[in-house]
Amino acid sequence: MPGKQAVTQLNIRIPQDLAQELEELALVEHIERIDIARQLLWEGVARRKQELAVRLYAEGKVTKARAAELAGLSLWEMIALVEQQGIRWDYSVEEAKAEIKEVLRQVQRRE
Repeated sequence: MPGKQAVTQLNIRIPQDLAQELEELALVEHIERIDIARQLLWEGVARRKQELAVRLYAEGKVTKARAAELAGLSLWEMIALVEQQGIRWDYSVEEAKAEIKEVLRQVQRRE
């Protein structure tokens, strides 16, 4: 979960049983219900971004480098995720160039 940053208020209505589930999780984890809700929202957004990136890659609409960017993952994490999903990946020259550029960009960030 990201650190301190500007916030905005979001009001949503949820079913009573979902509210109860949040309350039970909060009690078990010894945190406030709103905090567990925030954590779950962050986790859900991250998972959905990864699912979208994998789907777009599988459909041939983006390269692994672009999928990694969309998912908020490193190129290596994206490659592992694609392989974990059992998705066959064809490797074109254009994709190899894009991945090399991404690796170089990541290396330069670390220096």
